[in-house]
Amino acid sequence: MTRSLLTLIVASAIYGFSIGLSNSFVYAVRNLVKFPLLLLSTTSICALCYFVLSRFLGVRLGFVRVQQVVVAVFSDISRLLAALSLAVAFLALTGAPPEEGRFDDFSMFLAFNVLAIAACGCLAVQRCSREYLPGEVASQGQRRTLVAAWMLTSLLVGGQMCWLIRPFFGSSTTADWTSPWFSGSEPGFRGARSFYEAVWFLVSPQR
Repeated sequence: MTRSLLTLIVASAIYGFSIGLSNSFVYAVRNLVKFPLLLLSTTSICALCYFVLSRFLGVRLGFVRVQQVVVAVFSDISRLLAALSLAVAFLALTGAPPEEGRFDDFSMFLAFNVLAIAACGCLAVQRCSREYLPGEVASQGQRRTLVAAWMLTSLLVGGQMCWLIRPFFGSSTTADWTSPWFSGSEPGFRGARSFYEAVWFLVSPQR
C-alpha cells in the first residue's frame, strides 16, 4: 500500500503541473502539491464511503480490504492521468488565453480534463473490481451494482473536492504568488458555486 501511495503522489503531481500550465507557472508549481492533495483527500473520503456502500449492498468486505482497493483505484487513476500529461501540457500551452469575456479554448480545455479524470476514474474502478472482487463477491449482479455505486461516489466526491481545492486551472494568466491557494465555495468565472453547477454551465453554452 505504501508503494501505491507514493505512486499516487508522484503521478498526480506530474498531471497537476501540466494542467496548471493553462494559467501560469505559479499555478503549475502549486499543483505539484494541490493535485496530490486532491487525490489523497478524495481517497480518504471514498475509503469510508466504499466500505459503507459495500455493507449496505450486502457485500461483506473487510475494512482493511476496502482500503487496499481504494488506494489501488486512486493509484491507477493517477498513473492514467500522468500518461496524459504531455498531451495536456501541449494543449495548455497552445490554447488561446481568455480575452474580452471569451472562454472558448479554456472551456474546451477544462471540459477535456473533466472528462479525462472521469474516464480514468471509471477505468480504474473497473480494473480493480476485476482484480479484487471476484473472490470476494460471488454474485455478478451484486458486483456490478457495487462497482457502479463506487464509480458514482468517486465522481461526486472527487468533483466537489476539486471545486473546493481549486484553482488548478485558471481563466486568466495574471496569477502571482500572492493569489489565494484555495477558492473554496467562491463562485467561478461563470458564477457556479459547486462542481455540479460548473458542469451544468459547461454543457449549457448559452449561459
